Amino acid sequence: MALIVYGTQYGTSKQYAEELAAITGDPVIDCQQLPKELPEAHVIFVGSVYVGRMTGLKKVLQALASAKNELTIVTVGMTDSISEELVAGIHQPIAAKVAEKRITLRGCYHLQGKVNYEGLALKHKLVIKPMVAAFKKKPANELDEQAKMLLQAFDQTNANEPAIDFAALAERMK
Repeated sequence: MALIVYGTQYGTSKQYAEELAAITGDPVIDCQQLPKELPEAHVIFVGSVYVGRMTGLKKVLQALASAKNELTIVTVGMTDSISEELVAGIHQPIAAKVAEKRITLRGCYHLQGKVNYEGLALKHKLVIKPMVAAFKKKPANELDEQAKMLLQAFDQTNANEPAIDFAALAERMK
């Protein structure tokens, strides 16, 4: 049995953690409510990635003991999981932080998040809106993969949620 922990700003990671818990039967908890030590040997951390930082990772790593716990990381962000190069760019610094704590990393996975522009905090809107506008002015052949994914995410409506096979993800994490 594992403990599923989530770190989120807008709720997508919480939703994904709860869907994963429904399949695995594992308990789920917000990283803000973590005890100082975790009795569960295996921790699955589902966290949102913003500008290369994973929400709640520091708190989770503080609660883990190197000799006792193993960690599986599930990042949630704008990057499409099909882009192996971009996903590796997200996972490498996270894996390095886990290695510094001498925690056994069982695996890193990535799930594409959702964007609800209306629900964003003002500070995030102020960063994203001009960036999206600048990307839209450029020809598609001049955009890098990350810019294309950002535009695609903002062009989608909430009805077009990413299709995620949580059962397959749970099976791969065993």
